[in-house]
Order: sequence, then C-alpha cells, then structure tokens
Amino acid sequence: MFNTKPDSQYDPAGGDRTGPPSKAKLALDNLLRRELRVGDPRNPQQIAKALLDRYQSEPRARGIQSEAEGMPFQRSAPRFVAAAAPDTATSVDLKQAMSDVEKDLENLARNNLLKDIDAELGGWSDGIRNASQEAVNAARFGLDPRNRDRAIGMRRTLGDYARLARLVGSLNPSATYEFRSLAQSIDEVCAVILVMLGESLANNGFAGGRFLLQAPFTEMQTRRDACIHSLQNLLGSLSYQNAPNEWPRGIDAYRRLFDALEAQGQGDLRALMTETELMRVLDDLVRRAAHGSAEGLRALGSTAQIELNRVYRLINFGYRLVDPESPPLTSFLESLRLFADGFGQAGGSRLLRVARPPIVFYGLYGIEEEAAADRRIVNLTVSRGRLASQIDCLARCACDDIGCQVMLDKILYDVDRAIDLYAVGNTDLGLPEIRAASYSYLIEAFLDLREDQPSGHDLQGNPIYPPLCPELPQALRTTLGQIMGHLRPLQNGQADWETSRVRFEEMRTANEAVAGSTFAFTEILHQELCLQLQSERRWEALADQMSANCVPMSSLFGEQGALVVMLENAMAMAIDGTVEGTVDTDCGLDGPDIPAHFETSLNAMAFDRLSNGG
Repeated sequence: MFNTKPDSQYDPAGGDRTGPPSKAKLALDNLLRRELRVGDPRNPQQIAKALLDRYQSEPRARGIQSEAEGMPFQRSAPRFVAAAAPDTATSVDLKQAMSDVEKDLENLARNNLLKDIDAELGGWSDGIRNASQEAVNAARFGLDPRNRDRAIGMRRTLGDYARLARLVGSLNPSATYEFRSLAQSIDEVCAVILVMLGESLANNGFAGGRFLLQAPFTEMQTRRDACIHSLQNLLGSLSYQNAPNEWPRGIDAYRRLFDALEAQGQGDLRALMTETELMRVLDDLVRRAAHGSAEGLRALGSTAQIELNRVYRLINFGYRLVDPESPPLTSFLESLRLFADGFGQAGGSRLLRVARPPIVFYGLYGIEEEAAADRRIVNLTVSRGRLASQIDCLARCACDDIGCQVMLDKILYDVDRAIDLYAVGNTDLGLPEIRAASYSYLIEAFLDLREDQPSGHDLQGNPIYPPLCPELPQALRTTLGQIMGHLRPLQNGQADWETSRVRFEEMRTANEAVAGSTFAFTEILHQELCLQLQSERRWEALADQMSANCVPMSSLFGEQGALVVMLENAMAMAIDGTVEGTVDTDCGLDGPDIPAHFETSLNAMAFDRLSNGG
C-alpha cells in the first residue's frame, strides 16, 4: 500500500509524527540538540551544517566543502617524512631506568646462589615488567583522573616490589647487593612515573590551573544521564497507576517538595524539576569541560560551583523532607549529588611541583607564592633521595644487625607512601596529609627503640637502656628528623606549615572530626598505622619463602618482632594524651553484619515463643 499521509506527518522510520513520540526518539532528539547544538533535529539543513561545523578539520569534511565549490573532492597535499620526536630528559631517564631494571633482573636470574628461588624470581620479573608498563602508559594521560589513579596505584605496586627486594636482600647475605640494586632501579622507575604525571599536566597546558575533575569526563556523561532518568522516574509516578495496595510515595514526595519550595521562597528551584531545564544546566557543565582538556578544566573551575549552587540548594531542601523516605525522590537527589560531587576539586595539581623546576613557576605557571604543603612535597622528595642513599651506604658496611636495616627499609617505603598521599592532596592538613603524618610517629618510634636489658644505671640508680640501633650515623638521624618535620609540625611557626604545632596537638588529643568527612583526626592516624601493621604480618610468609633462614622470621614479624614492636609503639604515640575510649583502637577487619534469612528469623521467633510457653 502507498502512503497517503502528507509529508509533514510522515516519518521515514515508519512512525507517525502526529502521535506521541517514543522515549527512544526523544532521547535521540535530545542527543542531537545537545551535541550538535541544533534547534530542530528533524531539519536536514541544520543537521548538515552542524556536522560540517563540528568536523570541519576532518579531510572528508574539507572534501565535501571543496566539491560544493566545484573543486576536486579530495586534494592531497605533498607528504613529507616526519622527523623523529626529540627525546626529552624524562624519556631518557625512563629509558635508563627501565634498562637498569632489566639488567638487575637478568643478574638475579643468572646468580647460581639463588637457584632455589628461580621460579619466584621469574614471577617477580613478570610482575615488575607489567606494572612498569601499565604505570608508564597511565602516567602519559595524567590529566584524566582514572589514569592518574592507575599510575599512582601501579607506582605503589612497584614500591612493594622494591620493599620486598630490600627485605629479601637483607635476609640473603650472599646476594644483598644484587637485591638492593634491583630495588634502587625500581625506585628510579617510580620516580620517573611521578615526574611523568606532572609533565602530562604541563604538556596539556595545565599551567595556572589548580582545578582537576574528581571523576573522568566520560563518567560525567553517564552521571548526567542518571540524573535525567531518575527525574523521569520521579515525574513518571504522576501518571503511573498504583496497584490497589501500594502507597503513592512518588506522588506524595513530589507534592511535598513542590509545596515546600514555594512556601520557603525557593520557587526558582522548581525549574530544575523539569526535564528541559535540568538537561540544559547539566549539559552546559559537561560541555564546558571540553572533554577534560586543560582549557576546559580551567574554564570549568571558575564557573562550576556557581552553576551548581542551585543544584546543591535543591538537594539540601529535598533531604529529610519526606518521612518515610520516598525511593523515587531519594534516587533523584542522590543522582544529582553524584553528578555535582564529580565537579569538586580533586588533588593532583602538586604533581607540577615535582615535575617542573621551581624557577619556571613565576609567570609561566601563574603562581607567585607556593603553598606550604607544596613546599613540603618538594622537600619530601629531596629528603627521600638522601635517606635512600644513606640507608644503602649503611647496608654496605657489613653490619650484622639485620633488624635495624629492615626497619630503615620499612621507613623508606613509608616515606614513598607519604609522597603519594601528598601528591593527591590539596590542603595544608586534609585527609591525605593526616595519613601521611602518621608515618612521622613511625620514625619517632624507631629512634626511641631501646634494648631489653639495661647496660648500667645513672647517678640516681635508674637503669640505662641503650638504643636498639646504636651504630646509626648522625647524618642519617638528622635526615630522619627532617622528614618528621615535613610530615607533622614539630614546632610553632615552622616555615613549611600553615598549621601550628599547638593546633595539631589540639586536634590530635581531642580527636576532632575532620571537616567535610566522617572521620576523626586521631583515628585516621591510628588507622593508617593499623593498615601498615596488618600489611607487615602478611609479608612474613613471603619473606620466609625466599630467605636463607639466617634470621628467624619471628624476630621481625612476630609479636615481639622489631617491625611489630615499632608499629605498636608508633600507634601508642599517635594516641598518647587522648581521652581513654574516644579513639577506636581496634585493628581488625570489620565486615558487614549480614542478617539472617527471613525464614531462619521466623523459625527462631517461633521456637522462642514455644520455649517460653507463649
């Protein structure tokens, strides 16, 4: 049969324009309006013009334009052989670091003294190579939050391998230097990864900006769609026919929120409860991000919170407005909050401090005076290199005290973790910086460790306990003290701190709640050290598997082992002076309390009733 409808009512897809549009067609029309910025998505002239404008730099679009001008469709320009991209200092450093790792792995594989752990070393080689490549690939795209997180995660994995290499080297005296050489090479790769993250920000033009998205740009589009779907779900309850025994919670929630906004003079927020206006607000923010480019992030950083102010007002008015809670309204408000929180400022801008020399920051990077926390991360990286060199020198002096060497390697590992925490922080003493401060108590506990037996008595007859590691050079002790000062304020008016020592101690002893979170100050310090203690106990079996059995593992990882005692003393120092019972000191892994099945609960209730004679 032939179509008898006028052209204005005919839809080539087989539909009828006079009827109600389907959800799929509405979604397609909204997509075309949002991405192509056209008024009528059914107008072919507008679509064609928008496509040419969008893809004007593409060869095919230029060919279409040339054909319209009467020229050949495709004009090929003469091709030139592109010169190879010049190597930068970082690419040369990366090549050298990766080469060093390969040489050290091959050296260990050829060592006949390590033939009993050949399979384990083969696993090391595969894991280190994979982690290094993944970290390098992710670090090249440091502007993207997901890749930035992957690079930091892989850097931590490589740090674990370096720590394990030093530990196994201390427990295998015949191959100590070979294992520590591998750890040093892995440290080189980890350092280059951190620099590459900062350079990836600088290479994308992220010069004077400090705003980084908390979520990837692609995820922001998904969160935007979730907001629209949840609003459609809320508004759909107005036309939905409830079952006879169902309560109209969606209709009730919509009515209460609508009336509450009018009664409190917030009627302008009701516009966000319409699909058209909400789409416009959300789409403008997503579009302004410019696919996560540096220019888009800088433009977004100066406008996002202004645009999102209305959204946060609507969320605050909607929460706890309905009792009992309405699932459609709660879903709508939670999706709005998820979208808005993605535009909060994320950490990562300090990576520029690690990657770029300080002399170029004035003018080029729009920063005349650096923040105190920015100075601390730079000083931490410098002190970390000095500490590693001093520990390596101490390991070459043929010292017999393996316990001291292992504890120093543990401190070096934790300084790396503190640098990672500072790299993702953005305040002087936020959650990452507080966690980093916990490692200062680990250093203090190490310096205060004493022997079990007294070596003599003082003039008052009190026993004198010699230090556990008496042969530490004074330069090494000085470096450890400097790192403590970078991790927490040790005196008032310290140049690298905006937070004074008095204020730090007030927050610690009072276990104050950290602003913007559900955590308490001292509990964060204790929890971070608890995580380290649990991690150390899991190292015991692996170290025992690859050691030469010269040192009993209980002397390091047992209840009275050097590492365990050091961590327990650090936890005691972190909570010293707090009111008893105000800090949760449980280091266990608390899982969810899964309720019993309803049939089991009914059976228990029936049994209790029968046993009580009810």
